[in-house]
Amino acid sequence: MTSRAGGRSIDCVADDACRGDRDAIAELIQRIVPLVTRRCRAELRPLDADRIAVGICRSVLSDIRRRRRAGEAFLAHLYDAISREIDSLPASSRLTLPFGDLSAVERNVLVARIVVGFDVRETALSLRTTTSAVELVQHRALSKIRRGSLSGA
Repeated sequence: MTSRAGGRSIDCVADDACRGDRDAIAELIQRIVPLVTRRCRAELRPLDADRIAVGICRSVLSDIRRRRRAGEAFLAHLYDAISREIDSLPASSRLTLPFGDLSAVERNVLVARIVVGFDVRETALSLRTTTSAVELVQHRALSKIRRGSLSGA
């Protein structure tokens, strides 16, 4: 993630991987596989989740040079790749998440924070927004869920 595991941010690792550094590629794989797998397992049928996660990781690694030229945060690129792949799948491959009447933005924030395990800063980077916006959206989403569960909905 963007936290400094081993003293390097995920963007630094991705930049080094883009330049062909084999150690950086291995570190990047080690860091993204759990994130992608958690997200896929949370949103996809068990038979599809791990296979799709592997495909997303391969796609992200093969596309890393384009990402670097674009200058975007690596987490934003990764989150977009995951979302594109999941959105392209038929509904029969996806799980119905227990988020009722949450908006797509609220759902994305909760998935990033709770399922994937991003902190507020990482969530903001991945969704191309601010930390304040993430905190506000998360608060509103959790309030909606609480109201719904308390009213028996």
